[in-house]
Amino acid sequence: MRLKVTIFVLLSLIASSVMAACLTIPENKTVIQFPSKLGDVTFAHKKHADLSITQCTTCHHKHQPTDTVMQPCHECHKHKVDKDDEAAPPKTKTVFHTRCIGCHEYTVASGGQAGPVKKKCKLCHVK
Repeated sequence: MRLKVTIFVLLSLIASSVMAACLTIPENKTVIQFPSKLGDVTFAHKKHADLSITQCTTCHHKHQPTDTVMQPCHECHKHKVDKDDEAAPPKTKTVFHTRCIGCHEYTVASGGQAGPVKKKCKLCHVK
């Protein structure tokens, strides 16, 4: 029994240290502005990272929790995608809309509070 408790405590400490490394957000990335033709979208990065339902890999899907995220989403998710390239990642607009609205809808359906869930552009895009 004592061995099980020791293993549990060690695993908890390891998990906590991994999560702490993941939640270290640079000061200049606590709030991020995503420019858009319709108006900039303000993303409260630190606030989202502090949510219990979110993990860094929810959005930073190609990175491990201990990695430093160095490249912006637009490096892979282009504004325009070559329609003939089936292996190309989806464009940024598609990814952000699917990820953000989908998570907000899921959170509200689960009884939680979230940002905009209606597909009304000006709720997120502000000029």
